[in-house]
Amino acid sequence: MQYLIDHEKKSIHRTTYANDRCNFHKTDVKEREFTHNMGYIEKLKIVEKYKECEHCNLLSAKPI
Repeated sequence: MQYLIDHEKKSIHRTTYANDRCNFHKTDVKEREFTHNMGYIEKLKIVEKYKECEHCNLLSAKPI
């Protein structure tokens, strides 16, 4: 799965489910990053205190 990392808001989005409610589009492009690396995602969550986006993470668990 591919992830979009918003470094400004310290949030992690699932690109397949990311939408306007996630508000990542308000972050400067230079503050965004894409990755498939789950180790990197886990490091951001544990060490850097990044959070998974509640909007796209919820959609990935229960598609509407």
